[in-house]
Amino acid sequence: MLLELLYLFFWCVMVSYMFRHDVFSFTAIKYRKESFSDATRVRCRLFSVSILIPARDEEKVIGRLLQRLVELRYPRDMLEVIVINDCSKDKTGQIVETYASMYPGFIKVINRKKGGNGKSEALNEGLLYAKGEIIGCFDADYFPQIDFLEKMLPSFLDSHVGAVQSRI
Repeated sequence: MLLELLYLFFWCVMVSYMFRHDVFSFTAIKYRKESFSDATRVRCRLFSVSILIPARDEEKVIGRLLQRLVELRYPRDMLEVIVINDCSKDKTGQIVETYASMYPGFIKVINRKKGGNGKSEALNEGLLYAKGEIIGCFDADYFPQIDFLEKMLPSFLDSHVGAVQSRI
């Protein structure tokens, strides 16, 4: 009898959670904004953005991310990419240096000789070089949508917003 009551209780919890999730999903679909107005796009482009990428032994994924960042729909003069090569022992440094030479001024590399003590330490060093009003932090295996910044930056038009986390 007790086992049946526990089963019924957990079943009710799961059904309730599923119903809640469906309501949130349908609400998000119904009220989503299809596109931003031209005025919003112009105002958002006033933000300068620095994207920090801490990378340690990321040779398998770093090239894909850097190629995607080159393809972003955002003015290059308002965007900088800073890769912090954190004592990589693989070909991460070579891949990043190749991209930096192909896109000088846009992709910058910080080669840490001492470090390897974690992502937060690498990001703190990258912050010393960042010039953007908005700082983005990407993992090397992240693959953003091509209009990622267009979708994210309008949140910063509200002066009460200090940070934004996107969905993957």
